[in-house]
Amino acid sequence: MNYKTISEQYETFISILEKNKDLMAVLDYITELKLPNFYIAAGSVFQTIWNYYDGNDLNFGIKDIDVIYYNNSDLSVEKDLEYYNIINTYIKAKGFNYEVDVSNEARMHLWKIEHNQGDNVEQYKNSEDAMSKWIATVHAIGITKVNDNIKIYAPYGLSDIYSRTIRPIKHNGNSKELYDKKVASWQNRFDNLNIIEW
Repeated sequence: MNYKTISEQYETFISILEKNKDLMAVLDYITELKLPNFYIAAGSVFQTIWNYYDGNDLNFGIKDIDVIYYNNSDLSVEKDLEYYNIINTYIKAKGFNYEVDVSNEARMHLWKIEHNQGDNVEQYKNSEDAMSKWIATVHAIGITKVNDNIKIYAPYGLSDIYSRTIRPIKHNGNSKELYDKKVASWQNRFDNLNIIEW
């Protein structure tokens, strides 16, 4: 991917994602559900790209699909579970080898407080704000659909994904411990990673 323009990187990224038919089917289904400000995010997205360049099955090593959305008018866990059950039922019926995780990013500050990840955790403003504060730049990636077109949100660009560079996103909500744990998990599944220390 050396010397490609941003638009060329974007076009290549989408063309590779479209080859992952299972992931695209799930994206289409979730689009029909009309979750507010939704994305399929993180691992299933960037690992599809890595698998393509490694010559692996595009779903190799993908443990789950992270579905995020933002609804400040309903912060209940029950709503997440409702969406989880709907999406999981579809995935199982199709025979896709995915687990699914569904999170309303409008309530993640409450989850972090409940799990002792800080006392003064600020609420995310939207799903894009949430992704920009995840643990690593490769992790901060999401895809959605608008008017039948795939849209990518990548606040730190796509270069780190293409170059397999694991770079921390440092802010009060992240930690070296969490980052090192993620790095170790990726190193167990993928080769030739360029690790930027915390």
